[in-house]
Amino acid sequence: MPSRTPPPTVRINIPTVNVSEAWAPTPLRKQRIFGTRLVRFYLPCLLILSLVINIYYFTRPTPLALPATLSSQQSGTQMHREIADTDMRQLTDLVIVPGHGVYLGAGSPLDEANWYLQEQQRGEVGAFMAHVGKGIEMVKEHERALLVFSGSKTRLEAGAHSEAVGYWTAADRMGWLTNSVFRRVVTEEYARDSLENILFSIARFHEVTGNYPDRITVVGFEFKRERFVDVHRRALRYPRIRFNYVGINPPGDAARLVAAEKKYAYEPFSRDLYACEGTLAEKRRERNPFMLAHGYNRSCPEISALFDYCPNPLSSVFDGDLPWLN
Repeated sequence: MPSRTPPPTVRINIPTVNVSEAWAPTPLRKQRIFGTRLVRFYLPCLLILSLVINIYYFTRPTPLALPATLSSQQSGTQMHREIADTDMRQLTDLVIVPGHGVYLGAGSPLDEANWYLQEQQRGEVGAFMAHVGKGIEMVKEHERALLVFSGSKTRLEAGAHSEAVGYWTAADRMGWLTNSVFRRVVTEEYARDSLENILFSIARFHEVTGNYPDRITVVGFEFKRERFVDVHRRALRYPRIRFNYVGINPPGDAARLVAAEKKYAYEPFSRDLYACEGTLAEKRRERNPFMLAHGYNRSCPEISALFDYCPNPLSSVFDGDLPWLN
């Protein structure tokens, strides 16, 4: 058998490629790929964020928060206001918030570090702010009411900061002095005790409106209710049917507060209705470190006899004419 000739061998040369010479995107192509990925990922995120911001802007709550829902958001003092026009002569009701501690005007009024407080007042700032908020709530709901924050510069260590201006500033910091109530919230900066809180606030009402109030509401501590309603109101002969008291207590032992109130305030004022002598007169002197003197005798001549009235005996009630008795 004839032998077969093997087929010819075919060599195929496959070129080798160095790794460094392999294809890779050019810098421009890298930028295009990165840019496309960036747009696909971030653009939807930006659209969602924009939608959330717009929803918040149009649905955000108003700054005013009242006692039940006190807010910690402060708006700061407004430099430019559109204040509602108010005929002050038409106001008929007086709301009084007596001052206690001294807010120093900087930082959050909800933080007691920003107040000058006596040791026994620690932990009571929440109640102070509840009083402020309740007063604002009342004038907001009643367009013929005037709110008076009352309290003098009672502590030398607090400097020239009055309790009244401190409360007004705290309300402003919280954003509660809205345009509708701004004109109807004022201060009274000479009162040194609870009797003067009422009497001097009546005088401020007259200075602002030209009239005397038809009704009075005091916003203060519940444990002081009897002192204001039974003792001070009687000393000023203000009709009970037109005198109201809203009590909000601080946290703590209510029984202890009531006992201290009775011993150091209710009973002394019951014996000395106009704080003419003894410990009550001494407290007034101590609470006037800047030697201030009011001018209510001149601005309110109809009640001038009450400002320095000291009867004999000390528990006797003033029997002269008073404008709210007519």
